[in-house]
Amino acid sequence: MQDQLICSGCRRVVQYRRGVAGVCCPGCNTLTAVNPSAVADMSELICSGCPTLLFYNRGASNIRCPSCNRLNSTRSANQIAHLTCGQCRTTLMHPPGASTVQCATCRYVNHVRDARPQTVLVENPKTLDDKGKLVSNVVVGVTSWKR
Repeated sequence: MQDQLICSGCRRVVQYRRGVAGVCCPGCNTLTAVNPSAVADMSELICSGCPTLLFYNRGASNIRCPSCNRLNSTRSANQIAHLTCGQCRTTLMHPPGASTVQCATCRYVNHVRDARPQTVLVENPKTLDDKGKLVSNVVVGVTSWKR
């Protein structure tokens, strides 16, 4: 059975076989990691008391920061924004509203194009599930920049 993901380099839809750790895009040769199913049930936020990135299981209502001991509500949406480094193409995470983000890999300072969150709807081609039923592949997300 095949799955699909968005290439982290050129943003194309790439198909791959289940069970692989990464996929090399045939268009731009970028290697994109495939998230295991356990990671799909995780979410992330930045602590409201310090700049610590916290990961938690989806469905949790609160998470306590181990650095500053602050209890963070997980009900607040859009707490992490993403952008691709303009120099090395690494995906960077930052708090919404940031005007610049320095890449930890190449130290390049990236300017955030639009600090206002934008809702994004991605509809991929329909696929067949394990039982042969046609399923829709729709994802809704929030980004802090426009393309």
